[in-house]
Amino acid sequence: MAKLIHTMIRVQDLQRSLDFYQKAFNLGVAHRLDFPDFTLAYLRNDETHAELELTWNKGRAEPYTHGDGYGHVAVSVEDAKKDRERMISLGLAPLDLKEFKGDDGQLIARFFFILDPDGYKIEVLERHGHYE
Repeated sequence: MAKLIHTMIRVQDLQRSLDFYQKAFNLGVAHRLDFPDFTLAYLRNDETHAELELTWNKGRAEPYTHGDGYGHVAVSVEDAKKDRERMISLGLAPLDLKEFKGDDGQLIARFFFILDPDGYKIEVLERHGHYE
């Protein structure tokens, strides 16, 4: 059976991205590979074994484009409202907190989005229902 081990995104400024992911999601470098032309930094924390791989191509000056195929990466947290407030206090800029409710008024999802330094969308979902 297959097991998801990582998702990769390309970043313009590796240190800026490492700082963002540490502040926003407590993701630290679990493994790093430095090569002459590029660096791979694999991020994770104690809550998950899946990693976010940041690829930094040294010497690239122009920003990456996301095209029309990239959607977002999602993480789950205990309390979306508190986590959003924490990010604001750190000087980050999460978007508005939102809720999806079913026809019966029951909560389906509570979440917000935040953009990383390269403009990648990250959805922050409260652990509830399908998103435990």
